[in-house]
Amino acid sequence: METDHITQIEKKSSITKRYHIYVSGEFLLSIHEDVLVKYGLYKGMPIDKEQIQELLEAEEYNQVRQSALRYLSYKPRTVQELRQHLAKKEYREGYVKKVIVEMQKLGYLDDKQYAQAWIEERKHRKGYGSLRLKNELKRKGIAPEWIDEAISQMDDNQERQLAMEVAQRRYLRIHHESWPKIERKLGQFLQYRGFSIEVVYATLQKIRSMHLGEEID
Repeated sequence: METDHITQIEKKSSITKRYHIYVSGEFLLSIHEDVLVKYGLYKGMPIDKEQIQELLEAEEYNQVRQSALRYLSYKPRTVQELRQHLAKKEYREGYVKKVIVEMQKLGYLDDKQYAQAWIEERKHRKGYGSLRLKNELKRKGIAPEWIDEAISQMDDNQERQLAMEVAQRRYLRIHHESWPKIERKLGQFLQYRGFSIEVVYATLQKIRSMHLGEEID
């Protein structure tokens, strides 16, 4: 098998960590620093066609990996979100699957943890009920069992209390209207927020008592 030699390794950019590799005086390819280190490349190193092909494949995989790391660095993502992001870049499906497994092993991608954090953040910041939270996580590709486990963090009392807090804030904007209008608007609003019919009904009963008793200014 014909063997050439690496005649030059030129640092392209310290920011992107890329290097130009020259074989027998001619430019061969540009690779990331991770690939350079992994294969221990050095000037004068003998290299054959099989090794060159291996380098090309390693560089292609590293591009997928770097793209995933950048995407995950901004905020937590789900497996489905990362898969869709990489698919848009038209990377090989085999490399995408491999990178996803690697990100999971590194702890950068965890759908179970994502679901739990998502529910905590959305219920407190947005005041969303369990039905809406379930639908949001389902659209993000979270497994049903992890959605159910995360939702179980919210017991009935917590959800009813949350619905009441949300309803009271909305009520203050429309308390001057007639009760039928208030009831309709609040009911629609609470359902939009993802609360069950049972929770909505119970909340409206409490708000009605307050409204008739003028307990809220």
